Amino acid sequence: MSHSNSSVLRAVLKAGVATAIVASAVPAVAQEQSASMDTIVVTGSRIARPELQASSPVAVVGAEEFKFSGATHVEEVLHELPQVVPSFGATSNNPGDGVSTVDLRGLGATRTLVLVNGRRYVSYDEQQVVDLNTIPTALIERVDVVTGGRSAVYGSDAIAGVVNFVLKDDFEGVQVSGNYRLNEKGDGDTYTVDGIIGGNFADGKGNITAYMSYSKRKAIMASARSYTRNVLADDGEGGISLGGSSVLPRGLFIAGDDAFMGSNGTDLLPYDDSSYNYAPDNYLQTPNERWFIGAFAKYEINEHAEVFAEMQYINSRAQTVLAPTPVSGSFKVSVDNPYLSNGARDLLRGIDAREELDADAGIAPNDGIANLAIYRRITEAGSRHQVDDRNAFRALIGLRGDIAAGWAYEGYYSYARNRNIQTQEGNISRSRFQQALLTDGDKCSVTTNGCVPINIFGEGTLTPEQLAFITVPSTNLNEIQSQVASFVVNNGELFDLGAGPAGIAIGAEWRSERGSYRPDFMLSTGDVIGFNAGEPTKGGYSVKEFFGELIVPLLSDLPAVHKLEFNGALRYADYSNAVGSAWSYSAGLMYAPIEDITIRGQYQRAVRAPTVNQLFAGQAVGFPVATDPCQTPEAASNATLRQTCLANGFPEASLGKALPGANSQIESRFGGNPDLTEEKADTYTIGAVIQPRFLPRFSLTVDYYNIKIEDYIESPGTPAIIAACYGNADNNFTPYDPAMCALAPRNPQSKLLEGVVNLNGNLGELKTSGIDFEARYFVNVPFGVDNDGRLDFRLSGTRLINWKLNTVASIPSLLIECDGAFGANCENVFPKWRWNFRTTYSTGPASVSFNWHHIGSARDDDAGTTYWREKVGSYDIFDLAASYELNETISFTAGINNLFDKKPPMIGDGNNEQSNTYPSTYDVFGRQYFFSATAKF
Repeated sequence: MSHSNSSVLRAVLKAGVATAIVASAVPAVAQEQSASMDTIVVTGSRIARPELQASSPVAVVGAEEFKFSGATHVEEVLHELPQVVPSFGATSNNPGDGVSTVDLRGLGATRTLVLVNGRRYVSYDEQQVVDLNTIPTALIERVDVVTGGRSAVYGSDAIAGVVNFVLKDDFEGVQVSGNYRLNEKGDGDTYTVDGIIGGNFADGKGNITAYMSYSKRKAIMASARSYTRNVLADDGEGGISLGGSSVLPRGLFIAGDDAFMGSNGTDLLPYDDSSYNYAPDNYLQTPNERWFIGAFAKYEINEHAEVFAEMQYINSRAQTVLAPTPVSGSFKVSVDNPYLSNGARDLLRGIDAREELDADAGIAPNDGIANLAIYRRITEAGSRHQVDDRNAFRALIGLRGDIAAGWAYEGYYSYARNRNIQTQEGNISRSRFQQALLTDGDKCSVTTNGCVPINIFGEGTLTPEQLAFITVPSTNLNEIQSQVASFVVNNGELFDLGAGPAGIAIGAEWRSERGSYRPDFMLSTGDVIGFNAGEPTKGGYSVKEFFGELIVPLLSDLPAVHKLEFNGALRYADYSNAVGSAWSYSAGLMYAPIEDITIRGQYQRAVRAPTVNQLFAGQAVGFPVATDPCQTPEAASNATLRQTCLANGFPEASLGKALPGANSQIESRFGGNPDLTEEKADTYTIGAVIQPRFLPRFSLTVDYYNIKIEDYIESPGTPAIIAACYGNADNNFTPYDPAMCALAPRNPQSKLLEGVVNLNGNLGELKTSGIDFEARYFVNVPFGVDNDGRLDFRLSGTRLINWKLNTVASIPSLLIECDGAFGANCENVFPKWRWNFRTTYSTGPASVSFNWHHIGSARDDDAGTTYWREKVGSYDIFDLAASYELNETISFTAGINNLFDKKPPMIGDGNNEQSNTYPSTYDVFGRQYFFSATAKF
């Protein structure tokens, strides 16, 4: 089994080579160590080779990074990588659903492929994204991050790159470890307990490694920090104030020009400009509790066959919380409501008397019912809590071994399922709320379902009996199932042109993805206030793929050519849905004019197939705000717009006028689109690896990347669809894309825009480019234990050059430019500079490590509005950690994160994400202390 991928990989790990990889460049010491190895597999390729360099940039996060950071969850380390734009994590409360994801280059988590031991893992929902909470931190040997598309090697989803978690799968002995972390404020306790046991059997031919892990993260409310406990409200002119929501606990009631508020008595009071501070009701750190149980097993039948298996079961229970339900909308209220004073009843009677007859809306004067716009926050029911209880299971079995003459094979089948039971409490039923406002004396007009009249005219007026009638719990079910069958043969020594052995890998893969979402009945009908109607999602697809990869050293040891090597990959995929046939391919060169310098370049055509959610999400009707250009004055004066309106059925006599029944909201249809095709991306990188012989322990890599995604999948939005058909003022109302007029039909009778098809579409385009760099150096120093110590330095960073997204590529005015920006359009922070600089001193059994995490400045992305925070400055966090090996059995690590207690930059509600800042990017907890211990037997 000397050529099997797993055995040689383990040999490399034991030799310590993995920790010496520098963005796929290996210092001289590591090269000497690996020279005696047989073959290894580098993430980003399926070919086993006797060296570690690759033409695509590879960043490596070793187990030391997790140890020195005190991380209990994977995203805590990955979110600090310069190539990663922080996505969902522990601070994601709203939006958020209790998961942690990784997003390379800010292209979206669906465009980053997450692997475990080089294979696809288990997704958490129909978006087919891996929840990092399902990866056990204690088992991580290292994390390889390959940037740039790798679809030709790994298939769909690898447009931004690949994150591969290499786990310990061959363990001997027993290891128990624990980690505890606490904020200086005394809150947010997080702790984990891990156990690993493994051993060989059958004279070393077999091994079984089993593990169990338990982790708990406690909640922190936004009220626990001075900078997050209040809503900061932008006034749009550069000012800021304490703000919140106009939906108040005492209630706001509007009828025409009348506006009044509830009181703690039975009278109604004149309206004043009050607001409700909803910030304290949100989590700053979401609570999470999770269990891992898993095992790896292998057995060598003979030199040609080794059977291997994996099993994981993960239970993750996460919570999010929202402020009490803000009831808003039009409601009918009986004028003889028993909770009102006589004066208040007279006020409602006056409103009833002034109403104009509207039979369609059920409005009539003097019918005993006042029609009001009601805004009432139901604080008596408490906050809205959501619990996501996910149970993930994955099983894999395979066979691998040598064939002959350098050929090896590996085949496996895996099945993964993740089932989420989501429960919500504190929701309010719109129909029951309305029913309880229509009274007959002191009873509801309709009482067949146990209706109780409600008192909403003041704060704290709802009784437990009233709440019991209008509140409704809900339960939603998500499930995603994935199957993969894969077979690969490879040969790392296929032939030799005189410059080194060529390698090849060829294989086939079958994959099936099926998912469903079954919303609670109340949610599916749209009756739960604060949520759109949730339509069921159900569907799936399968894909058959064939792929090949080739690496050929062309020249070596010649004048001006120390090494020249070509690599290429090709993949054909046949999808069972509208994607049909899809090709991805790549080609690259590595050229070293001298031993010290290697120049590398790679071009790749990558693809991403639409997810189950994007294809089959239940369709629903909504009413977004949009303008019909044919009813604007320009339709009568602009010849181009006039012609387009007439061509699409608008009556000539009504051009520039409001049609009967016109509304600022246009009926539109949202949801999945089974006709979606794949996204296509052209990515290329070019860079250099510098390892000067005159400075033998130094290495530097610099790589330029450029990614362009076409047919970007997004819901375009009703205003964009209308603009594509009719143009806008930016282009003198010249249609951008006349074909999209079919998505904006008009009612044959009323001629109003109606039923706009706002489904997911392949309409967008995204471009980004930048420069990654990493430098490493270590030096022996004459101080420490026995006057012997070592200093290690590592600087890794990125310079973002551009990041541009247009959800409808044919409309230039929709372009969003996010390089060096933040805000509501970009939905995150995209600084031009990000880097990490770590310095570690080690001597004997002790090590001390200091880390500097830098996030560059950024500007607001909305040039048309003046916000209180138009720019955030550079942000720097410093961490300190130390470890000590007491003996061969016991070791300790302790540290301080955010050493100088750096506060996050504060941002107003006009452009913030949540908690008055971007909590996934900036530290909102303050100084943290952690301690961990490991015992090996």
